[in-house]
Amino acid sequence: MRPSLLILMLCLSGCATYVDRGPRVRVAVEEGDYATAATVAQAFAVATPKDALVWNLDAATALRAQGKLQESSRLLEQVEAAFRVEEERPGFSVSEATLAAFTNGYAEAYRPKPADRIYASTYQALNRMELGDVSGARVAMARLRFVQQAFGAGQLYVKPKGDGQYDLAQAAQDQRTQDGLGMVAENFMSLAAEGSYDDAFSHWLQGMFFLRLGQDPSDREKARKELLAATQLNGVNEAFRRDLKEAEAPAIEGQGMMVYVVAETGMCPEWYQQRIDIPLFIVSARVPYVSVALPAIRPSGLNYNLKLKLDAQDIALPLASRPDALIAKHYEAALPGIQAKAFTSAAVKATASYLINKSSEEAAQRQDAGSGAALWSIATRVGTGLYMAGTTEADLRHWSGLPARFSVARFEAKPGQKLTVVGHPEATLTLPAGKVLLVSLKSTQENHSIVLRCTPLVP
Repeated sequence: MRPSLLILMLCLSGCATYVDRGPRVRVAVEEGDYATAATVAQAFAVATPKDALVWNLDAATALRAQGKLQESSRLLEQVEAAFRVEEERPGFSVSEATLAAFTNGYAEAYRPKPADRIYASTYQALNRMELGDVSGARVAMARLRFVQQAFGAGQLYVKPKGDGQYDLAQAAQDQRTQDGLGMVAENFMSLAAEGSYDDAFSHWLQGMFFLRLGQDPSDREKARKELLAATQLNGVNEAFRRDLKEAEAPAIEGQGMMVYVVAETGMCPEWYQQRIDIPLFIVSARVPYVSVALPAIRPSGLNYNLKLKLDAQDIALPLASRPDALIAKHYEAALPGIQAKAFTSAAVKATASYLINKSSEEAAQRQDAGSGAALWSIATRVGTGLYMAGTTEADLRHWSGLPARFSVARFEAKPGQKLTVVGHPEATLTLPAGKVLLVSLKSTQENHSIVLRCTPLVP
């Protein structure tokens, strides 16, 4: 019996370092300290290789916020190369990869979630466009199209089948279990209700690229299809509608200077651990503790809308898409699978603890057993209790640098006009000359510093 207990105790060795390290990067991003966020995330990527993927995602967005687009692009190349290696593996399944992303444990390497794949390609496309790398941007757009087709749909999720070890529905009828599951649902449902599996902004970005930087009629047709997809997901955004109307009409030469403003605001949902007590699988005092730990999400901060002025003219900055709601939508679809795996794991651990405690108790009750056997029985029960508690931990790794919202504005302007974020006089730029300008804006909190830069897409 003693070796069995030792094996259990060894399972408790080590710790999930992401629990301590993750908030450090998120807080730095939230405070607008992108230099610290990038430096710390890259250091963590080296220190913990199994978490390197998620750290590199955070580092890439922090570098982009600093304007270090080449460094950001190089990291995203590494990230997307890792994605492609997985996707090209024999037997790879999009559905299985998606479900595994929400249910793997800290002991395993981080598995990318659908939002990771969609927005990694989106940011890579933005980086390439701002760097003036048209051919590289074209490659990034092709990757983005594949990712959205593969991972931007609800068909990825299948209802988990029972494996006969225990009745999930019966367990969920327990009041304590219902209360815990209800708390999880209450925190994310408001986001999921407004979400979709696909991202309208990412479709618009492809459409705008092929509309403004396309080379032939086939590119213009690509623009039309992507802009149509964007408007189907979000028919309110005026920039989407105007771009689609332009893509459907014959090309017109000699237009005035076109300015696009792409704004990232807020922070993506916060992941936290929700412990839920569940009915004992084996009604016995030999199993003193049974619970599951679910990864759960909740909104981060309040939504806010930034306002722009072009000289003295007000410029609307309408919503393009909500990454926070997309994350919640995918999480909602994956939740049955998350619960099934957590409950099954608890069942297996409870059964193992029961058998070990029962065996040590019976050994202590034998007539030839000495006082040491009784002490060992007590120690075994304590050890299995620690094992149950220590191995009940949710995987909270996530790309914390994603925004809550993307917004897109489109307007005509003249070189030399000043674009300002209302209430942030430090966030002012003088528009340069060019046929098409792309203005990038990032704000994590309404009253914090704002990143603002401008790139001529078409000189």
